[in-house]
Amino acid sequence: MVDFVDLFSFVATVAVFGGVIYVILSIVRGVSQGVESAKEGLKTKGVHITDKGVSVKTSKRFDREDYVDATQRGIMKTMNASSFRKGGAVHDESDGHLSPPALQSSPSSSSSLGSDGEKKKRSLFKRSASHGKD
Repeated sequence: MVDFVDLFSFVATVAVFGGVIYVILSIVRGVSQGVESAKEGLKTKGVHITDKGVSVKTSKRFDREDYVDATQRGIMKTMNASSFRKGGAVHDESDGHLSPPALQSSPSSSSSLGSDGEKKKRSLFKRSASHGKD
């Protein structure tokens, strides 16, 4: 026979599972309503979202000339922001030609000549004479 404890356990188990299912359905419903309200908000701004994709409503139509002008403006902004021409060739106003930049030479720190002009011997495992002095 069915005891009172068994019946109470069954009702409690069904109530717990029913409560969990109800909470999950409430969350799903809330998220769906949030998504729909976001879609409506975007629709008022001209963005239509459907299951097939997104469409954007614009108030202005671009023709080829507008597209080319915008592209040229972008290229000019990029060229002006770049650094490949800065410090490079010097423009001479008198004849309209470009002259190469002046080259300056400076001795490197890894020069193989000593201070007296003689060639130094270099070794991978020996210290040079200047490193040993303090």
